[in-house]
Order: sequence, then C-alpha cells, then structure tokens
Amino acid sequence: MTKAGAYFNFWNNFLDAYEENSVPTGDDAPKFPYLTYSYGSDDFDNTVPLTVSLWYRGSSWIACNNKTDEISSALANGGVFIPFDDGKIWIRKGTPFAQNMGDENDDLIKRKYINLDVEFLSNY
Repeated sequence: MTKAGAYFNFWNNFLDAYEENSVPTGDDAPKFPYLTYSYGSDDFDNTVPLTVSLWYRGSSWIACNNKTDEISSALANGGVFIPFDDGKIWIRKGTPFAQNMGDENDDLIKRKYINLDVEFLSNY
C-alpha cells in the first residue's frame, strides 16, 4: 500500500474521510459527520505538519468532542505507527492539538481543527 493509501485508511477508520482538496460537492457532497485531512509527505527525519477537520452539524458539540477524544486516545503515548509498503508513517499530536471552529454561513456547523506532526519513515 502507498503512503497516501495508508494515511487515508487510517483516517477512514474514524469517519468517512476525504482529502481536503477532493471533497465531493453538489448531490455527491458527504453527509455529516465526516472528516477532511491535509496530505503531504517527505523523507525520513522530516516532520510534516498536517491537519484534520471533523465536520458535524447540530446544536451540540458533544459528538464532535467525543470523536476528538477518540482520535486523541489513538494518538496517545507518543503517537501511532501506520505501515505502508516501504516503511511506516508516524502520526503524533501537534500543538495545539484541537481547536473549535464554526462556519460563518451555517451556525449549526461544528468543526474541530486538529493539528498533527507526521513523519514518513522511509527513504522516499
């Protein structure tokens, strides 16, 4: 499996996941809740700052906060290693880990913005 495929699969375990530049629109737009993630890669010993956004719609933050806690737990104690064909991806919590955000066009949108530090433990 490629780096990008392994990274997608990891996030898709939590919610339906979309790379932030490839979110369907119109009739194909995702149903809430879902997550979007940024993706980039680098060689060994280079930390890549990446982000994830959780997207919920409703009057309460409870479900969004619970999902954030689930992700935080998965990344506890130094992060998680995700294997791919020629190495591993090391995903750790960034700083600050999570921040609440909204949407100026819809006051029911609850967005959690998550910062990550990611290393690709490979030679490419």
